[in-house]
Amino acid sequence: MAKTSRYPSFDVWEEHAAWDPHTRNIVGKRRTPQVAYRFFTKKEAMLLQSIVSVLVDDHRLEVLTYVTQHLDESAASPIGEAQRKVGVPPKQQLYLLGLAGINEASREKYGAEFPGLKREEQQAVLESVAAGQVPATTAWAQLNPVDFFTKLLRDTVEAYYSHPLVWSDIGYGGPAYPRGYVRVEKGLVDPWEAKADGE
Repeated sequence: MAKTSRYPSFDVWEEHAAWDPHTRNIVGKRRTPQVAYRFFTKKEAMLLQSIVSVLVDDHRLEVLTYVTQHLDESAASPIGEAQRKVGVPPKQQLYLLGLAGINEASREKYGAEFPGLKREEQQAVLESVAAGQVPATTAWAQLNPVDFFTKLLRDTVEAYYSHPLVWSDIGYGGPAYPRGYVRVEKGLVDPWEAKADGE
């Protein structure tokens, strides 16, 4: 199912020639991520991708693959976290426990793991995790589900809105450097910016 957009004829990538080479390279890699996981197992990555799809309500494989890859790279990175609430485990442990907890909650509630559930069942499981209303299974006995959901949602949204297909959906014109924005008055757009259909 394709996402609906106010800008169906806009493709931000058509402007990539105006970006500097470094930016063009970074954004280009987001369009075609390599499926190679450094931290998650393939099963964990597929579970994570299923969860991400529900969180952002998007089915596009290229977007979901990129977001999952981004989360994997973040978990695999030796770079520490800027801050973490007292009592919340490091991101690697948090992700592994949280993913296990979602599958445990899915089995408890519906008798199957998360990827095998219907969409509305998946939504119900994530809503219960977000509200902290899950059984105290092995994973959730070690981790507050609300802490996991908050971290997962923040990381997912950050990655999702850095994908060029999503930029096109929302009419974001992409990096301004080195071209810059000229028409900054309210209601005005530069010729290369997105215009809603009919405008």
